[in-house]
Amino acid sequence: MDTSYHEGSYFGYSVDFHRPSPDKNTMSVLVGAPKANTSQPGIVEGGAVYYCPWPSIDSTPCRQIPFDVANNRMIKVNGTREPLEFKSNQWFGATVRTHKGKVVACAPLYHWRTVKLSSEKDPVGTCYVAVQNFSAYVEYSPCRTNDPDPEGQGFCQAGFSVDFTKEGTLVVGGPGSFYWQGQVITAGIAEIINGYSLKAILRRVSGEKQTGAAADSYDDSYLGYSVAVGEFTGDSEQELIAGVPRGAHNFGYVAVINSTNLTFIQNFTGEQMASYFGYTVAVSDLNGDG
Repeated sequence: MDTSYHEGSYFGYSVDFHRPSPDKNTMSVLVGAPKANTSQPGIVEGGAVYYCPWPSIDSTPCRQIPFDVANNRMIKVNGTREPLEFKSNQWFGATVRTHKGKVVACAPLYHWRTVKLSSEKDPVGTCYVAVQNFSAYVEYSPCRTNDPDPEGQGFCQAGFSVDFTKEGTLVVGGPGSFYWQGQVITAGIAEIINGYSLKAILRRVSGEKQTGAAADSYDDSYLGYSVAVGEFTGDSEQELIAGVPRGAHNFGYVAVINSTNLTFIQNFTGEQMASYFGYTVAVSDLNGDG
């Protein structure tokens, strides 16, 4: 596998295995490089995701997946064309996940212009979904809403973490929402794809669910810093796992969340202050009971 990519691109920051379809025996590796420069016009270090064949043939290099090849969208402000969004240094490829041939990759530091007549911009984050064997792409930016600024979803950084349920529901972590309380967002991939329109800057996906703001005591907790999916309660329904590394008075905790209504089932708290417990989470079937 050719991994000789530009120095400083952070190639390998995120990885996942990808199988185009269940009937395919071939497997490949998807690799994020969130500081990569690409041919995207006018964008500096926007980031990229690469498709790397596995097992590799020495002469077969990894190739960039063209999730987004466009410059920033523009608007007119007092007769002057100004950027509506800011893709430079957005860290696209910081997260990448696959599910049954579909691929999602995110840029948690993507900014957009929250007030048309001012230069204010917020790091709402955004994700792209690739379908049909990388022949079509749709954007999903759940925190690009009319609820900007730190007290709302303006600093959400959606896509800081991401995972799929077995049914194909996308789980997105946004640790910066609501004065950095953070939040977890879920939406069906089919609904994301079917409701997509390039012209719809602000849109709410049908069936989307979001955890909301809590009491002020939860500020700076970073819910959604990490997310994963698993079955823990014996009811055949998968639960969501979310890391909250600055919660519980900086001891950190991991929350088990009901995937149907996003209510909190149980928390597991860290044992050492400032250890960032919940920084990463992973799920595995240790006893093989499915």
